[in-house]
Amino acid sequence: MSNPTHNRPLTGLISTAREMIASPSASLGEAGAALVRTARWAPLLLRSSLDVTQQVATSGGAGGLLIKSLLLVAVVPTFFYWLYAALWQTEGYVAEARVTVRAAKEQRQSPTSDAASIIGKLSGGGSKNTGQDSFIVLNYVRSRAIIVDIGGRDYLEKVFSRREIDYFSRLKQGANLEELFQFWTRQVRANVDTVSGIVTLRVEASRPQDALRVAQDVVRLSEDLINKITVRVRKDAVARADLEVGLAAQRLAEARNNVLQFRNQNVLIDPGSRATGIGELIGKLTKERIDIENALATFSGSLSSDSPSQRIQKAKLAAIDQQIEELKKKLTDRGHADDTVSSQIASYERLKLDEQFAEKLYTVAQIAYQRARQELDKQQLYLAVVVSPTLPQAATYPRIVASTLLFFGSLVVLWSIAALITASVRDHMA
Repeated sequence: MSNPTHNRPLTGLISTAREMIASPSASLGEAGAALVRTARWAPLLLRSSLDVTQQVATSGGAGGLLIKSLLLVAVVPTFFYWLYAALWQTEGYVAEARVTVRAAKEQRQSPTSDAASIIGKLSGGGSKNTGQDSFIVLNYVRSRAIIVDIGGRDYLEKVFSRREIDYFSRLKQGANLEELFQFWTRQVRANVDTVSGIVTLRVEASRPQDALRVAQDVVRLSEDLINKITVRVRKDAVARADLEVGLAAQRLAEARNNVLQFRNQNVLIDPGSRATGIGELIGKLTKERIDIENALATFSGSLSSDSPSQRIQKAKLAAIDQQIEELKKKLTDRGHADDTVSSQIASYERLKLDEQFAEKLYTVAQIAYQRARQELDKQQLYLAVVVSPTLPQAATYPRIVASTLLFFGSLVVLWSIAALITASVRDHMA
């Protein structure tokens, strides 16, 4: 039967080994942190290893084989690695820089430009989310594009393929883009602080001047990228604002053309002035009607209703009534005729409202276009260098003691996994 105490450390160690294998380019601190997370299994691992040793020793006198396997798998490779780190491995100098992406402060706008500001933001000219913009730099530094922009294989070979660099730390000649990218991710590391948005850049090279130069070039290329993005966004905003001006001008022209067609079809400039004229004419006719009615009432007692003067006055009164009725029909009609002044006023006011709205929209579009033109020459998004790269004064790598212990611990972990698996298989076969 298998001992359950063998399986518990085995599971933890396998997970640790998977983490280390999955990220071969991880830094020394990250790998050390992975080992520290499994330190809680150390007592149980030691006890399990002792059990394995006893089982192997009692099963056939193969305890010496176990010791030999430990020497072969862990001790001897660690010794050779120590010789490599102490005598052969090239020193590594690290240049560090810290940058962040910031946006220019907006000036306070007057109330008259609020509408133009809204259009500008809708057209893409008002983004100020710089917290996420730092990830643009991070992804660019971790991409293949920066390798091409910085000079490609020729540039990297001049820095990382020098003869004084040891074989394992050197970039091989004639590497393709994928190999260059894998080597780049080992030598140039970048991470971002999500709270402050600061990107930390670390460049390792065999010479301090090379590390400084590569760090400066990466910062310069990152700044060029941010500037290109800013210019492209501003040009797009100007193009969209110009398109809005064209559409607003076309709408205004159509609105004014509709007003002109209405005036030509109805043969008048303003239905309101026509209604005013008709109203004044009705008022004059009404006054004449009242005068005639007063005259008829005055002479009704002295003159006969059939007298010529009375008949003339009555004829005038009937004509005035007919004129007033016709004028009222021109103003309004219960039959909803299209040629009445009231319907003309309704149509005309609707057309004038469309024209006024088109004029306002055109004015706002022009203001937004002028603002976009002004913002084009401004630096809205820029790369701020928090810590400039400096010339390293001492080598950071190799860390002989720490790297040797880490290497030895990793081999012991792998050896222990193999030993525990072997013991478990033996228990099942027994």
